[in-house]
Amino acid sequence: MKNNEAIETVKEIRSMMEKSSRFTSFSGTSAILIGLFALAGAFVARNILLTVKPIPDEYSTPAWVNIMPQLFIIASLILILALGTIFFFSIRKSKKINQSFFNKPAYRTFLNFFLPFITGGIFCIALLFNGNVGIIAPAMLLFYGLSLINASKYTYDNIFWLGCAELLLGLASAFFPGKGLLFWSLGFGVLHILYGIYFYLSIERKGRQL
Repeated sequence: MKNNEAIETVKEIRSMMEKSSRFTSFSGTSAILIGLFALAGAFVARNILLTVKPIPDEYSTPAWVNIMPQLFIIASLILILALGTIFFFSIRKSKKINQSFFNKPAYRTFLNFFLPFITGGIFCIALLFNGNVGIIAPAMLLFYGLSLINASKYTYDNIFWLGCAELLLGLASAFFPGKGLLFWSLGFGVLHILYGIYFYLSIERKGRQL
């Protein structure tokens, strides 16, 4: 009995240490919603792309350049919705578990996520202005994957594998010009939905921690 009590005490101490050093307010529901937002945005973007006559490997033609502002607006709206969803559900979860959302683990997590994320965003804007549209989707997936991997050190470990999956899709997308929207939909849409379902069922619903 004493040994069992000692083991349980060690587990509780370890759990408390992890809670105090890692961001645990992530919600699987937010990941699912982000995936749905991405798929809806991809559907709208596809309809816009269909208005342009496909010209293999010629993404800098005037026809493509003319629709870029529309695609940029769609991507920006999805980003705003995604960030708003993450913060809304994370803050709500923090209140449920009686933790402050604005703490050091949260700052570390978001700092390590947004550093490569913002860098990648600026890089993609530079690609857009220089007419290198064909590699924007791979670049977005690659930088997003790196952001997740970088942030996983300060939150749930399984986010690392989501980041690796995004990296693999980004690399694959680079080898298939003209299929960027498909890979973008898989990475930001399907993967998020699958991960959100997994996270909710195996972690949130069962009350598991890191």
